[in-house]
Amino acid sequence: MLTRLSPRGLRPSLLPWHTLAVAVIPALFLFAQNAAQQVTLAPLWAPLLVCLMIGIGVLLVAILVTRDVGRGGLLATLALVLFFSFGHLWNLVGAPLDASRWLMAAGYLLIGIGLGLLIWRGGRWVPNLTRFLNVVAVLLLAFNTLQVANYASASAAAAEAEPTPSEVALAQPAVEPDIYYIILDRYANADTLSQIYQFDNEPFLRELEERGFTIARHAWANYFKTALSLYSSLNMRHIDPEALGIDMSRPSGFREIQAALRDHLAVPTALKSIGYDYVHLGGWWEPTASNTDADVSLRYQGSTEFVSAVWATTMLSLIWPPVYGGTGPDGETMPFGELARDAAMYTFDALEDAAGRPGPTFVFAHVLLPHPPYIFNADGSPVDRNTANHRPERINYIEQLQWTNRRVLQAIDRLTAHAPDEPDPIVIVQADEGPFPPAFSRNEGGFQWLDASPREIQQKFGILNAVRLPGVDPASFGFNDESSPVNQFRIVFNAYFGTDLPLLPDETYLSPSYARMWDFERYPHPDY
Repeated sequence: MLTRLSPRGLRPSLLPWHTLAVAVIPALFLFAQNAAQQVTLAPLWAPLLVCLMIGIGVLLVAILVTRDVGRGGLLATLALVLFFSFGHLWNLVGAPLDASRWLMAAGYLLIGIGLGLLIWRGGRWVPNLTRFLNVVAVLLLAFNTLQVANYASASAAAAEAEPTPSEVALAQPAVEPDIYYIILDRYANADTLSQIYQFDNEPFLRELEERGFTIARHAWANYFKTALSLYSSLNMRHIDPEALGIDMSRPSGFREIQAALRDHLAVPTALKSIGYDYVHLGGWWEPTASNTDADVSLRYQGSTEFVSAVWATTMLSLIWPPVYGGTGPDGETMPFGELARDAAMYTFDALEDAAGRPGPTFVFAHVLLPHPPYIFNADGSPVDRNTANHRPERINYIEQLQWTNRRVLQAIDRLTAHAPDEPDPIVIVQADEGPFPPAFSRNEGGFQWLDASPREIQQKFGILNAVRLPGVDPASFGFNDESSPVNQFRIVFNAYFGTDLPLLPDETYLSPSYARMWDFERYPHPDY
């Protein structure tokens, strides 16, 4: 029995609802799986609408071609399944085997032709299969919608939570300097760059020193990932899993720490309590896109990490494959390299513009450089996609780091070019973590940090850490060659805001693996 185009006698159960469900499920599924990386539902709507429009268009064309609602719906669903599953299968099979995308596409084409011919011929099985797919698709749609709804509910509850009173009482200083906290993601320290990348970064460090910076030349991160590191530094304490509500009996994940990173944090809360404005400059990574306490929250609006991730899972990645830079959960492989480039440029420009704001201002700027994807040559020119994908990772990283150096110095010169009657600003340039060792890039989820070599740990934890504290000797307040992010604002508050906060041990904690993220093990720093 075939379901002809005539609407007369059509049963709702025989309409191809499965096609529309299959069109929107990929966006819902990807969002639900990465909900911990999201700040709001905003990144979901545009991809969801585009996917729905694609589904409607493909369905109408298939029905017109077959002149049959049932077979047309099955053909449309087949086309959409192949279209939206390509990137997922590539990540699962093709990328690890270094296979050709076009070879896998040829296999998809053969599957599509074979199943398409079967559907074209039709038969008595078409109505039964339509009913079955409708039930399955509706269940999958309901499951993924519920996942997104749970995320939205939790986010709304967090947004309505009352701010926690600042744990730090700051004295109102006679002079209120602006404070710029610049995070350069995965910027390695001089030891790592020299020993592992065979690159001498001393010329850049000397440029910083000439501009009044003091550098912790052997600084290490306290934790191995951005969310943990920034949460610790912006709360000026080591992480207590119980305070975050972590269930230690379950496999760990990033949801709690990334949600906490978007919530009230001790440093901006304390500064706002004495009249500072808080300007938050986020990159394309969603967890630092905004913060609940920010007076001004700015990020590049050309696209989002989520839109890029949706693109990368479809067959469109054939014509615009991701830029090299890893395949982990941080969205490092982006099909639109120019969007990552534009986002970085926007953040630097917005950082410089913040220098003109009236009144005391605290600026947090998360710059996703020299973090992948590798989009800048040393002279600032765009990296050719083929070059980035085939050039050694070490060269890609160093090229991007050299351009980052130039752009950072330009920004610092703008931030410190103040009028004579204006306070000299405090500037902190720091990394949250170091670059990924190759074995960790290949298998983030399964990598065992307790079995890592000293070289791998040096690469991951050695970070840039430089402070510009005008009118103050940083050493007299405890800043030294091994100072770590957890003490950054304890030093600043003690030096300028009348506090007497004890400095914490500059310790590095290893998380054994993603599944045991909270089972922290202290790792001793090497002797320098």
